[in-house]
Amino acid sequence: MFAFVLGLSWLILTPVCVWLLFGRGHRGLARGAAALTLAGLQAGTLLMGFLEEPPASMASHPLARPAGSPSHAASPSHAASRDGAAATPLASVTARPCAIHALTPGSVRLSRRGTEVDGMTVYWAATPHECGTASVALRPAGRRLRIWLEEGIAEHHEGAHALPVTVAGGQASLDLQLSPPLRPRPHYVAIDARTGHRIPLKPGIPASPGT
Repeated sequence: MFAFVLGLSWLILTPVCVWLLFGRGHRGLARGAAALTLAGLQAGTLLMGFLEEPPASMASHPLARPAGSPSHAASPSHAASRDGAAATPLASVTARPCAIHALTPGSVRLSRRGTEVDGMTVYWAATPHECGTASVALRPAGRRLRIWLEEGIAEHHEGAHALPVTVAGGQASLDLQLSPPLRPRPHYVAIDARTGHRIPLKPGIPASPGT
């Protein structure tokens, strides 16, 4: 209501005050009253702006949730803190947002179909909370297979693939399907492209009968 009255006052009184201020033949008293009226309207506008602005404490602090709300549901970490004992973390795949950083491949297994290599599994040591996604890029050059392996979704290597991670027996791994398959060669050598070190090859998966 106050905002409506203030707006109506601006609409009606402003032309009158301007006419009294700048019109000819008006005395100083009339000009002074017009100036005071305009100043009052401006002060009222500023006051209304301050009244409508929410307090800083309400804007910066979220309302507390009730104790029975879903956000306070019991979790393993909360239970451990209440019991006064922290559980020993086990290697598992988590869905947390993953920071991108380089991984060190521990070994590589090549899978074959007939004489062609159509797949590759890369293994590395798993951490207590392994990221659920890793990125791998393969750059074959003759018998040398240069491999980039990184945690998270990395896109700065050409041909990189973001793949799901499997954890078993303290080892993390991912499976990369090769399309087109690699040409048959007697002995492939896997290389960690980041360090230049050779990656041990596990015995490959033999070709299925009839291929």
